[in-house]
Amino acid sequence: MKLPDIKGDIPVNLKIPNHCSVLVISKSQRSMTHALHKYPAKYIPEYPRWAIKKYTGNKNNIVLDPFCGSGTSNVEAKLAGHNSLAIDVDPLARFITKNKTTNQNKTKLLSTKEQLYDQLSSIKSSKELPENFDMVKLWFRPNVAKELYGLKRQITQIQDSKIRDFFLLCFSSSIRKVSNADPKLVLPKISKYMRIAEENGREINVIETFKKITDFSTERILEFSNATSAQTKVKIIGNDSRKMKIDDETVTLAVTSPPYLNAHDYVRSHKLELFWLGLAQYREQLISLDRKYIGTEKFYKDEYSALQLTGIKELDYKISKIAKIDTKRAYVTAKFFIDMETHFEEVHRVLEKNGHYVMFVGSNVIRKIMVPTYQYLISLAEQSGLKTELHFSSPLIKRMEVQSGRKESGGFIEEDWILVFRK
Repeated sequence: MKLPDIKGDIPVNLKIPNHCSVLVISKSQRSMTHALHKYPAKYIPEYPRWAIKKYTGNKNNIVLDPFCGSGTSNVEAKLAGHNSLAIDVDPLARFITKNKTTNQNKTKLLSTKEQLYDQLSSIKSSKELPENFDMVKLWFRPNVAKELYGLKRQITQIQDSKIRDFFLLCFSSSIRKVSNADPKLVLPKISKYMRIAEENGREINVIETFKKITDFSTERILEFSNATSAQTKVKIIGNDSRKMKIDDETVTLAVTSPPYLNAHDYVRSHKLELFWLGLAQYREQLISLDRKYIGTEKFYKDEYSALQLTGIKELDYKISKIAKIDTKRAYVTAKFFIDMETHFEEVHRVLEKNGHYVMFVGSNVIRKIMVPTYQYLISLAEQSGLKTELHFSSPLIKRMEVQSGRKESGGFIEEDWILVFRK
């Protein structure tokens, strides 16, 4: 079923099939901590908010996001008064989620911020560069890199770990804005726009950029802290949704937007932030991390030399067609669905009886061949013991943020499919 078109940020009531509920699209994407730190392919908070409201009852149910990204579901779960769990392979995603959902003491935070600001004038005289700076030197002027290094050292001297990590999040949010990469693009690139800006004498002010982001972020985290209870917990429990460290039948609701097959290179998008936060400072670390993603394309030639199939007749037919054009893309496609089957088995294990799993997924075009991802995920979920309760589509908001970047071979993701499973 198609839902009505969504016009920008105008609130629209989207009627869900079978008179289930109403999903309201609003301007809340920048409310509370949702706007902290850019993250590619974020899904709108109204999605998990709807799922949490509909499929959880009493307070303090357990909500799980097995692909938490920047923590949208976990923010919404805490706002609704539910404890939640978060899993993501990306260390930056886990860091963002942790900080977006950690309550801060207003007096301590503001006092520490004032002290930090008083110390920032000294970073102009910073002379040192971080270890292995050669890996990112293309992206930063030497003086900017030295100031960033000095700023990070000041932040890391803060004793309170919750406050220190919050300011490191603000630091991370500043990095792309003071780099040579175009901050409007998802993947780091020195665009024509940036080259012209450099020729016209572009000014970069590390301190003012950090302060502006920190002031904005402080308002949001204090708003969130005032609206939620510190007793409502968000726990980061690992990095692999195929092997979840969760007891059997303890989760009331799982809600997520899983990785987009063939759609986005998260490691490349985050490499500057990963470097400066000390999460991946060497090329080998980036490659190792990239290979752990569900949907990754980082495979060795001998891994995709033989055709791999999934057991789903129609999907395997399409994989075989893709293989005639590109054996690697065929393997990437098959491996994605095989990994998702293992994931569904884990979700089935951890869900309570009658618990729900709500997914927001996009279809994909692989080498000009349409792959209706949602259809095959439904098949895999049902093979794992879940029952399909509902599925419908919605026009995708901010589709450029999930563009594959492969033009004809990758295509655009035009819509989200909302899948509701029940154990």
